Amino acid sequence: MGPRESLRMILKPHYEIKTADSARGALDQLPEFRPDLVVLDIKMPEIDGLEVLRRIKRIDPTIEIVMITAYASLETVKLALSHGAFEYLIKPFSRQDLEQVVRRAVERRQADQGTRGQVARLVEEMRSLSAKTRELEEAARREPAEQSLRVTQLSILREMSRTIVGQLDLREMTAAVTDQLRRALDYDAVSIIDGPPAPEGPAVVVCAIRDAGGSLGHLVVDNRASGRPIDRSERELLEMLAEYLAVAIRNSRLYTEIATTKRSLEQLIDSAGDAIIPVDGDDRVEGWNPAAERIFGLSAADAVGRAITTLLPVSDYADAKRRLSGGTPMHAFEVSVPRGSGRPAALAVTLSALGDPQGAVTGLIAIVRDITVQREIEGQLNQAEKLTALGQLAGGIAHDFNNLLQAILGYSQLMKQNIGDADLVSRSLQVLESVAMDGSETVRRIQQFARLRPDEEFVPVDVNKIVHDAVAIIRPRWEEKLAQENRQLDLRLDLGAVPSVNGRPAALTEMMTNLFLNAIDAMPEGGVLSVGTRRGTTNDAVVVVRDTGVGMPPSVRRRIFEPFFSTKGEGGSGLGLAMAYSIVKRHGGEIRVESESGRGTTFTLTFPGAAQISGPSGAPDRTAPRRIARVLVIDDDPQVLATLSEILRSLGHRVTAAPSGPAALAGYARDRFDVVLTNVGMAGMNGWEFAERLRAVDRQVALLFITGWGLREEDNPRLSALKVQRCLFKPIPPPDLDAAIQAALHPA
Repeated sequence: MGPRESLRMILKPHYEIKTADSARGALDQLPEFRPDLVVLDIKMPEIDGLEVLRRIKRIDPTIEIVMITAYASLETVKLALSHGAFEYLIKPFSRQDLEQVVRRAVERRQADQGTRGQVARLVEEMRSLSAKTRELEEAARREPAEQSLRVTQLSILREMSRTIVGQLDLREMTAAVTDQLRRALDYDAVSIIDGPPAPEGPAVVVCAIRDAGGSLGHLVVDNRASGRPIDRSERELLEMLAEYLAVAIRNSRLYTEIATTKRSLEQLIDSAGDAIIPVDGDDRVEGWNPAAERIFGLSAADAVGRAITTLLPVSDYADAKRRLSGGTPMHAFEVSVPRGSGRPAALAVTLSALGDPQGAVTGLIAIVRDITVQREIEGQLNQAEKLTALGQLAGGIAHDFNNLLQAILGYSQLMKQNIGDADLVSRSLQVLESVAMDGSETVRRIQQFARLRPDEEFVPVDVNKIVHDAVAIIRPRWEEKLAQENRQLDLRLDLGAVPSVNGRPAALTEMMTNLFLNAIDAMPEGGVLSVGTRRGTTNDAVVVVRDTGVGMPPSVRRRIFEPFFSTKGEGGSGLGLAMAYSIVKRHGGEIRVESESGRGTTFTLTFPGAAQISGPSGAPDRTAPRRIARVLVIDDDPQVLATLSEILRSLGHRVTAAPSGPAALAGYARDRFDVVLTNVGMAGMNGWEFAERLRAVDRQVALLFITGWGLREEDNPRLSALKVQRCLFKPIPPPDLDAAIQAALHPA
């Protein structure tokens, strides 16, 4: 109601206003109110603005319509204008813009109504003049004394009327009439003037030429050179002729306006950059502008009269014509057509229906634009954007891994310097393990993005532990700032009792680490980083991260979660907060930021409390006894092979290690192994080839894949065909590796 009332108040001082709260209400008021102008919103419930526009134009095509819209969709604007809209305004618009558009629309309506009224009056005047002529003829017959003169006058008048009716060019018509009148009645001079006339006298007659619209000039007859006076009967004839001339001059001016408009339209069509092609009811070309010649390589002589389906694909044209016949006013589509011996042309085609007064489609207008170069440029830009995004993504990944490597390097050096401090070594090893899992999480998300790895199921996560793990990861960076930059940084933790949340610990730790590192970078002169947790009002877990740094202006705050947006120049990837936002959303949470320049920044994160979740689908049967397995492990990386073997042995399994697929097959024998664990990406014989060779000799042994590359969804049928029970992803913790072995020994 607000926008509608504001429009009414703006226009009320100058116009009679009616408002409607719906499209149907407006259509119901139309017959009674008969408006000159309708201001119509495009986006409305029940019936959209374009449909209302079409219905109003069917009721009264002379009503002017101004469309208003909140979005500048080129296609919507084209549809509105093609259906007779006078103009469109894009919200928000100024009062001045509204008043100007309304004034121009009303003026055009009044001008059109005036033109139609003028034509009607001209016709009525011609009828009146004809009646007056007949009356004069009757009077001439009734008055024998004047009959000869009257008949002569009327003959002259009829002759001149033929000239007036037959000549629409104003200059030629006035020249012919004045010459004919001068010769017929032997006047010295006859003229039709626009300006002030000469004073009348016995030898000078001035007859005003006027119609309902005002003065159109004067008919001047001047016999002063010969001195012959002009009698009363001649004056009557000249006054009658002036009335005919008024009609003729008005018609001539209307004709001139029409001719000027026609020339302008022809020039517009000829100078248009798009092909404008009228098509008749038999689907044959009726017109052909220069742009059509350029686009299709055909002259007008070769194109006019040929079937449009020789220029556009039959199926696309037939579909568009079917839509137009069904009531759709316009249909746009793109086609690719051959063009000589060169590359095909990409064309954007818009077909609009032409109808008769009864609404039947009698023809079409095809507007065709050559978008070949545009599509090529778009393809090049898309490729360039992909390469740029790939480079930025690589920089972001390097940024994340450098953070992890910083923690690994820092704690490794601390352990070397304090090898005897068992407590420090234990804490450092825990951090290193956590950092390695975070690196694994980063790789996992990249693989998910590349569709090389399925989503992992959520587990209950302690939010306070996530905070402590993130603090441990950033501590080397924190201490480096203190030592090298002499920056005073304080960390304050206020961790309350919060519910667990469902999620992936490594992803949540990465998210929290990014927030902490951003806070450190935002305090170049030092400051305080405060982290607090609390229980929300609906059993949510709430985390608040606050710094006392430089803060952000509104223009930056609005964009901080956009990928690749950074205020750090080359030192920032623009991915840290974008990744944090993505992780929060994937965990069903919300993240809110409050910041002002010079007043620090506060991030508030809210996660729903953990609900009961089912165990992983691949979890082993806990009721089955744990078994010690005979495991064959194959990997062409010696370090990975040794690590996997040691882990399995530490779990109690009997392990045979093979550095390649051929080596594993050479010593393989049925019933010698319970489980075969093979890497997928190996030189020479890869895991797929090994599995095929293995299944040729043993269809029953449990087979597991392990990979650092990932697998695509389309690999699943192949896994099933080879009876691969599960694919593990590096790095894998020992408990998960043992769980996979037990699941293989106890298949469901």
